[in-house]
Amino acid sequence: MPLPPHRTARAAVAATAAALVTAAAALAVLPGAASADEASGLLANGGFESGTTAGWTCSGQSAVTASAPHSGTYALLSTPTGSDTAACSQTVAVRPGGRYALSVWVKGPYARLSVSGAGVSQSTWTAAAGWAPLSLDVTATASTTSLTVTVSGWYASGAVSADDAVLSGPAAGSTAPPTTAPPTTAPPTTAAPSATATPTGTPTGAPPAGQLVQVKDSQSLKAALAAALPGQTISLADGTYTGNFKITAAGTAAAPIVLTGSRNAVLTTSSGGGNVVQLTSSPYWTIRGVTLTHAQKGIMIDSSDHVTVDGVQVYGTTMEGVHFRTSSSYGVVQNSFIHDTGTSGNGMGEGVYVGTANTLTDTSDHVRISDNVIGPNVGGENIDIKEGTTGGVISGNTFDGSGLTGANYDDSWVDIKGNGYTVTGNRGSRSTNDGFQTHSQFDGWGCGTVFRGNASDLTGATGPDRYAIHVTDYDAATCPVTVAADNTVTGGNGLVNPGIPIG
Repeated sequence: MPLPPHRTARAAVAATAAALVTAAAALAVLPGAASADEASGLLANGGFESGTTAGWTCSGQSAVTASAPHSGTYALLSTPTGSDTAACSQTVAVRPGGRYALSVWVKGPYARLSVSGAGVSQSTWTAAAGWAPLSLDVTATASTTSLTVTVSGWYASGAVSADDAVLSGPAAGSTAPPTTAPPTTAPPTTAAPSATATPTGTPTGAPPAGQLVQVKDSQSLKAALAAALPGQTISLADGTYTGNFKITAAGTAAAPIVLTGSRNAVLTTSSGGGNVVQLTSSPYWTIRGVTLTHAQKGIMIDSSDHVTVDGVQVYGTTMEGVHFRTSSSYGVVQNSFIHDTGTSGNGMGEGVYVGTANTLTDTSDHVRISDNVIGPNVGGENIDIKEGTTGGVISGNTFDGSGLTGANYDDSWVDIKGNGYTVTGNRGSRSTNDGFQTHSQFDGWGCGTVFRGNASDLTGATGPDRYAIHVTDYDAATCPVTVAADNTVTGGNGLVNPGIPIG
């Protein structure tokens, strides 16, 4: 059986990392350097040889360790949580227009290197059991006076280590010619999950990567989507855009593609059928700010990793609002308002849907759903997490279950059938039965969920159970669950069903 798309691409990470080892090692020790920190170029304490995180600003559980560094005596060890990536950042002054080589050695299930500044936003990542290099070739714009370098993990994905971070290039205020970064330090974008080949040149007549593409009607939007290149921002003027808008172009970790507009930029279908926006094999896209309505589904994401849905409004769909499917991993839905979905009344109109029912081959893993308002009138669960998916985060959302119908077993705000999810800091009201549920559709699934700091109001619920957290299958050894004591409930029959430990 062939591997799912993002599994195949992750397998390429090891080969890509091996190919970069020699080049990155050269960056790790500059001529004349006596130690890892002296070799860190413009970064202070790049090898963490001070024994502290001095020079870095860190969040969450990040600390220096002497256990198995890449070189020297110390390395950084960061443990992300469900609400924090355990990032460490350092900002350095640079010369506008200068060219810089950035590299770091990392290990862990999801280790990320990023750099930002005025006119600069690049990132790359890898998954590696042993030390592996990450690198970026960075060119400062005319307005770039500083760069912020960040190393981090991913929400609840496991601990990551970093060592020997190097940023080399012209110092701020220098008059030397711009540094020519070694060609081997180009970011390993082929290691990105599900990423397709990036164009090696700009086609004749096509706008160059990084250009702002402004559109004002449906025809120009379809043309911009068809011609999209990594690094572009497609900006929608206020107005109505009618059609089924298909995205097949791929962004990259270093140069994602952005589709953006205000809530007054309304994307809608003419018939109410199909998906307003369909992404297929299109990693590294951000869809921001717009309104999507009058369709079967708002946003369908197929075989597309690292897709971010940010600040949108989705309503008036007969089925789901946003759906991650066919192994679309590391997606994000945040700061959005999703309501009035599932208008057909068959209980299949979830607000956010992750995976595919009755299969374990759809590994849409590590999806983060945070800080959204979902409801009212969502004609299914506010969030439905399917078996076969792992490691996602559901945090800081507000749920309104007034649209629950019971027509397709929908009787809670959130139903989790995947493994290893973190559910934290959510608030919910107006459920017909429970607040949060876990189910095992297949043996060994629906396990390992962590519930922390959720507030459930079950006032008015009339179902047979009425628990804030209803764990259907539980075994401390083979199918654990964590229900922290800081979860709360108002009304109903209690915080959790009998037999489930609290704390």
